[in-house]
Amino acid sequence: MGHPEFVLKPLTVHPGMLPAITDPEQARRLSELAVLSAPAHADGPDAKSVLTSVSVALDDLPGDSGRQYHDYLMTRFSAAARTLLAKIMPIANYEWQSDFAKAHIAEGRAEGEAKAVLLVLDSRGIAVPNDIRERVTGCTDTDQLERWLQRAAVIDKVEDLLD
Repeated sequence: MGHPEFVLKPLTVHPGMLPAITDPEQARRLSELAVLSAPAHADGPDAKSVLTSVSVALDDLPGDSGRQYHDYLMTRFSAAARTLLAKIMPIANYEWQSDFAKAHIAEGRAEGEAKAVLLVLDSRGIAVPNDIRERVTGCTDTDQLERWLQRAAVIDKVEDLLD
């Protein structure tokens, strides 16, 4: 390859070479670096700081980026790191701040409510035509879905559900 005394020394990078991002403000500024370095340091001595910082970074990302990066990270973290992350951010009493999180929590709640309406009707032996099934599963108003769930428990025919 070219000159006889030429020695090719390829540059390589591996995750362990990335710095541990332990400062939440730095993670906000360098969110992609925080995401890339978190799996390499999530089981190390700075695990709690790394996971706290990457969580802050994910919460501040626009659009679906935070959800996509979160999905990526969950496939890269060990079981111990996922457990620690759950302890750092206990979801049961946490009040979500970002519009992204609020929208996805509401979306998940609506999907669960719609599923419950259809399960109650199914368990009562009430057949649900596709048009009504689509209206129920397409509904994002959780108050409306709760009213339908209450009705599903007492109606005798599916036509009475949407009244």
